[in-house]
Amino acid sequence: MDEDLLGAPHPHWGDRLLHEVDRAFEVTGAATPGWPDPHPDRNPGNDEYSRVTDVGKYRILDARVDAWVAALEAAGIARSVEVSAEPWVAGLRPPADHGRVRRLEPAAAGGLCLVLATTLVDGRPFGLDVGTARAGEAPAVLAVVPDCGCDACDSGSVDLLTELDCVVLTVARGGVVRAGRGEDVATRTWHGWSLGNGADPGWLDETASVPHWVDRWIGAPWLS
Repeated sequence: MDEDLLGAPHPHWGDRLLHEVDRAFEVTGAATPGWPDPHPDRNPGNDEYSRVTDVGKYRILDARVDAWVAALEAAGIARSVEVSAEPWVAGLRPPADHGRVRRLEPAAAGGLCLVLATTLVDGRPFGLDVGTARAGEAPAVLAVVPDCGCDACDSGSVDLLTELDCVVLTVARGGVVRAGRGEDVATRTWHGWSLGNGADPGWLDETASVPHWVDRWIGAPWLS
């Protein structure tokens, strides 16, 4: 869909920003080639569920983060700061399983930060945890990319990069990005929203009242 179900259209700067990221990615991603969907028919073999043939291919995600950093910093939209690993709200792994952690701090007052942490599996770089954070607070998880990483679940690099791009754009758009507590979480996406357990999509409406126990991550747009 072209806009989310809460009626927030895509801002006009989204495509322009992606164009600049793609240009930067020609440089940052030169050594991390993409790959096609190995299962266009979505019929993987049973043995593929228990293996990861090429862990190194997921370095393409860090290269895409490098492109985002380059584009955002060149435009004066945000700056990247390397920070120490720390526990995340609803995090799936301890801080010891995070390698490089980058925090993108927007120049716009009141904007949410975006936090991107390289995940470690058996001590080796793997994918990314992507979260958002209010100033001075721990990040809250928005996405785990890839969500699995085994050969059977692999749908190609385009899907991974698109998911990462959409999370960055969602945080940059502002508004309520995440709302809930525990496993009852509503998360805004670039094209709509996702829900966990008993979450209500109405929690993502900044003008709506929510139960007292619902925590919301609300930020101003990075661009206007």
